[in-house]
Amino acid sequence: MNHNIFDVLRELDSIVDFGRAKIQWDILLYIASKGPSSVSEIAEATNNSRKAVLDAIRKLTDKELVVKIKYDIYDLSEKGKEILNKLNDLTHYTTLPKIEDEIPLNNSIQYFYLIEMLKASLINSDVLPVEKVSRELGISTQTLKYYIDLFAEKGIFKKINKKTLFGHAKQCYIITSEGKKLAYRIPSLIKMKNNIFLRFLLKVTFSLRYDTALIKIMIFLALTSPIIIYYLNVPFMRYIGIVWLYVLIFFTLLSVYAYITAK
Repeated sequence: MNHNIFDVLRELDSIVDFGRAKIQWDILLYIASKGPSSVSEIAEATNNSRKAVLDAIRKLTDKELVVKIKYDIYDLSEKGKEILNKLNDLTHYTTLPKIEDEIPLNNSIQYFYLIEMLKASLINSDVLPVEKVSRELGISTQTLKYYIDLFAEKGIFKKINKKTLFGHAKQCYIITSEGKKLAYRIPSLIKMKNNIFLRFLLKVTFSLRYDTALIKIMIFLALTSPIIIYYLNVPFMRYIGIVWLYVLIFFTLLSVYAYITAK
């Protein structure tokens, strides 16, 4: 270790008081592990009120440890990254990643979000469903749009005006030809492209992930089966029951084949 342990501790404590600034450390560690995040996400993850988080972020901004990216999204500053790297070296805390310069596609957080966005676009006829992706990833639409803009600068996505059914123009993001070339160099997306069962399963359940699709199927079956059984003596319900049984068999086999071919 390049730093004397006590010197490092004194330096860190002088910047962010260990004893009195727990929430500030929580925020720094959360941003270090998740990347640029909104105030709401930080508040929920650290179990603090939005007001308390805003107050702590203001103090961290004054100390030049975090910077505002856009909207209410904050990231570590260069000084903040340096502090977290020293803490990482000091503790060898394996769940806190070594923070390098934010380079798209080389940063694990950005890489994860990129894969999920590419996958969602390919499933959704090249259109990126922003609201659906933000829900499934558990992040705000503002945070997701930050990453979309980041990748749009790299030519992976682009913003277009698309007409709705009523003829109104609506802004949306689509994957570019360069984005598709990149997508089909990623092993997991190559597997998905070649897995017709998985693609169909995700399409019919309006899902982006295999586990989410299974949850939706189980919820559907759990809600409909009591109704089918209760009204089974009604003549026309028997036909509906037969159709329901075939649907059950179909989705069971589809899920199994999607899982097997994804291995």
